[in-house]
Order: sequence, then structure tokens, then C-alpha cells
Amino acid sequence: MTDSDSTPRASTGADRAPESVRLRPAPPDDEISLWEVLAVLLRRRGTILLTTILIAGASAAYAQLRALSYTTEAVFRPQGSEQSSSELSALVSRLGVGVSGGVGEASPAFYAELLTSRELLHRVATRSWEVEGIGTTYLRDLLELEEETEAEADEEVLEWLAGKAVSVSTGRETGTVTLAVQTEWADLSVVIARYLLDELSLFNLDRRQSQAAAERRFIEERVAQAEAELRHAEDSLRMFLEANRQWEGSPLLRFRHDGLIREVTMRNSVYTTLMHSYEDARISEVRDTPVITVLQEPYVPPRHDPRRRVLIGLLGVVLGGVTGVVLAFVVEVFARPDSTDPARADFDRTWRGLAGSIPFLGRGRA
Repeated sequence: MTDSDSTPRASTGADRAPESVRLRPAPPDDEISLWEVLAVLLRRRGTILLTTILIAGASAAYAQLRALSYTTEAVFRPQGSEQSSSELSALVSRLGVGVSGGVGEASPAFYAELLTSRELLHRVATRSWEVEGIGTTYLRDLLELEEETEAEADEEVLEWLAGKAVSVSTGRETGTVTLAVQTEWADLSVVIARYLLDELSLFNLDRRQSQAAAERRFIEERVAQAEAELRHAEDSLRMFLEANRQWEGSPLLRFRHDGLIREVTMRNSVYTTLMHSYEDARISEVRDTPVITVLQEPYVPPRHDPRRRVLIGLLGVVLGGVTGVVLAFVVEVFARPDSTDPARADFDRTWRGLAGSIPFLGRGRA
């Protein structure tokens, strides 16, 4: 092989290395460098520091100057008439009748929803209260709401009660309900909590009495029907005995007699059970008044709620620092001229058009 044949191959191998270097991707121009970010933070450190100080100072001032609040708590456990409910359930199961509801209505979650319901809180919002040092007044006057009508003011009070003043939590394992009331007046927090418990007891009483009355009416109808069925079974047995005086000697008549005896016995058992349940329902309608069991009465808080200055101050520092960093980069973007950036040019054109559409700004720029 000649030198002229080997020379192109050598030159081709030599040319391959520069080609691989040319094909290597160059680093993108828009990649953000960590050193550039640190440079912006150092260059705009005054903006970051000033923003942090301002927001942290505002947070500390809010924590120090906000109105004091007083919170009282009451704990209770729903307690119903388990005896009457179990008797009714046993009765309807024997009669083959399905009855739904009853158990879930008396659960702690039900009472928690009831305490924060609009109807109950509306009574709190629209009635007058006795506050120590102020006298008899309404919540809309205490909160100094500036609404045009009393209805609008009461609506604001209702939102304040549901969103801030009244809170309810339930204990899943213990089955208890905790009611907390927070206002700027210690005695007002206590009387509102006691009023809610009283209204809850009244509702519970009315609901249980209504339920007992419904049970009595249901059993009363069944008593009349069971009595008629018992009389019919007894008449059938009497007519059989009158028509068959020598029934003992016939297997068929003996079988018929035993069936009638069983029918009378069963009808008499149902009638007796219904009569017992009917008397129990009549007593429950008048005397059985289930109430909630209050485990902890509302108490006058000995001191105001903590101001949480440290927590609010730390949150202010964090928020101020984040805001300062964002503001620093915004200032850096606007302060650095870059006419080659198409996005910046598009923003400048849009801003000039917006400024030109405003009379004062348009004449000033012209």
C-alpha cells in the first residue's frame, strides 16, 4: 500500500477529534448560576433586611396590640334513654318492622353540628347579654359593627360566632364533646357557653319527648291490632270446642286443637309484650327526659389567652425574609437593562401602551 493511500485515513482520524469537540453541547445561556443568585442577595441585602425588619416589626406590634381574649371550655357526654330505645328495637324486631335512625342522632358528632348550627347561633347573636362593666347589651354593639341594618349586623355577629368565638371538638374514644367559647370578655364567654348548654338540653328534652310520643302512638296502634287478633284466635278456639266436644279421640281433631292453642298462646304473648311496651312509652313520654351529662361546667378563665408573641414574631421574620428575597429579585430585574431579551421588550411595549391609555401618565410620558 502506498503513502498516498494511508494519508487520507490518517487525516480523517485527525479531523474526527475537532468534529467531536464541535458537536459537544454548549452550556445554555439562560442557566441561572448559584454565584449569580448569591451576588443578587448580597447586592440587595439592604432591601431584604429592611423588608424583614418592617414585616417582623408589624407582626410584633400586632401581637402586642391585639385585643386580649378569654376562653372557657365545657365538656359533656350525650346520654339518652337506652332502655326505651332497646325495648322498642326488640319489639319491632319481633314484629318484623324495620325502624331506621335514632342511634346516630345522639352521637357526639350530631351534638357538635348542633352547637354550631345557624339556628342555635342565631339565638346567641340576637339576644341581649349582661357584661360586667358594660351592662345589658347586644353582641353587635359590643363588636362595634358598622352595618346599615340590624339584620346585617346580626349576620356579621353570626359569622363571628361560627368562625372564631365558638368551636366544638369531639373525643372519638371517650365519646365526649368539648365546647370552647372565646371572646374579649371573660364573663361573656362563660354565659354564652352556659346558654348553649341549656339550649342543647332543651332541644334534647323536646326531641326525646317527641320520640316517646311517636313510639306511644306506634305501639298503641299495634296494641289495638294485636287485641283484635287475640280475640279472633280465642273465638276460633271456642267455636272448635263447641263443635267438637269429643276431640281427644280423633288424631285430626287433636292436631287442629293443638294448632289453635298455639295460635292463642302466640297472640296472647304478643299482646302482653305490646301492653308492657305501651305502658313504658306512656311513662317515658312524661317522665323519661334524657339529658346530656356535663363533665365540666364552663368556668371563668383566671387569665387571658396567651398572646403568642414569639410565634407571631418568628412567623413575621420568616415572611419578611421571603418577601425581601422576592422583592430583591424583582428590583434586580427592573434595574438591569436588557434590550436583547424579547420578553423584556414585550413587557416594555405593554407597559408603555398601558401607561399611554391613562390620561395623566400618557401626557407625562409624552
